[in-house]
Amino acid sequence: MESLLPKVLGNISGYLMKYRAVSAEELMWKIDQEVDSLTEDEKKMLEKLLEGDVKRMIFEGITGKIRLSVFSPDMHVQLNYLGEVFYTPPTHKYMPDELERGFKRLANLRFPMVSQIVEDAAKDLMRKSGYEVSDVQPEIPGVSKTIKAVKDNNELQLFIFPSIVFVSEILEALKVVTVEHVVIVPSEKSPAPFVNFIRENMDKVKENVKMMIWVVNSLESTVSPFMGTPGDKEIWKNLKDPERSLQASKNWIKGAVRSKVLDEDF
Repeated sequence: MESLLPKVLGNISGYLMKYRAVSAEELMWKIDQEVDSLTEDEKKMLEKLLEGDVKRMIFEGITGKIRLSVFSPDMHVQLNYLGEVFYTPPTHKYMPDELERGFKRLANLRFPMVSQIVEDAAKDLMRKSGYEVSDVQPEIPGVSKTIKAVKDNNELQLFIFPSIVFVSEILEALKVVTVEHVVIVPSEKSPAPFVNFIRENMDKVKENVKMMIWVVNSLESTVSPFMGTPGDKEIWKNLKDPERSLQASKNWIKGAVRSKVLDEDF
């Protein structure tokens, strides 16, 4: 029994050392993996040893000031990145790219839980707008699903991604798409990833007049525009609060422009 806790903590420590900056959700996911892989007898041993909720105590032992064991990794430094809580070691000087990679891992962890909702919401909207939809072979790197929507002589291509944070990487690739196209992403816990996307990609987005970006609220199964206006009034009618959504985006763009000017001044 004495070697069981160090083994579990050692496995978690190896994972944390690999990435250095991890979100609270990813850390809890890793703890779940390790504890759930134990036998029922081993789980009971840990419960007896720790005298409480094993997963929660391991999490708090890693992220809090008091270690459960000398084998427990120390990740008590808490940072906020794009509206999410991340943890890093106290001796580690984090780099922004580590947080960016951590957010992308988090997005990939979450996406399987909402991917079908996102796809169904997008297809339902297009069908309500009079389009026939079909899945097609993805040609854009990193896309989760590509959908072709056709009505009369009008064709749209829909590209579903796990998060807005992946879209920056494919903006150049999307320029070669000859038809009107829509990037579709799930909503996030906070507006921060979308504001950050605007701040970093305003000019590139303006260059591609054929592209729109829509956001699916997975809790409501609704689709709202983030950037761009569809030419088809039927699509506009079936979007969720399109005027208000695009006004919010415009406000974020104004804020991003002001922030960019301040950055250049300094």
